[in-house]
Amino acid sequence: MSNFETTSIDVTGVPEPLVEDIRRLIRTIRERLPTPSSGVPTRPALRGRFADLTITVPKEHIDEAQTEAWAKFPREIPKPRTTC
Repeated sequence: MSNFETTSIDVTGVPEPLVEDIRRLIRTIRERLPTPSSGVPTRPALRGRFADLTITVPKEHIDEAQTEAWAKFPREIPKPRTTC
């Protein structure tokens, strides 16, 4: 059993074949969840995820976007106000 939260579901009145499908689904999900000790990252890495799309962004576009993003960033950090 993993350290994930366990919840009980009331399946009263649900047909037995459907209950079995739900049990199989829960088992499959539990088997596929990474365990904290397995060293498997909890989410897939994004680096290289879209490499097969062969999208290229010109350096000029990246530079322009960075310039726009930093244009309104404060150059000096204001001093904290003191209240007495």
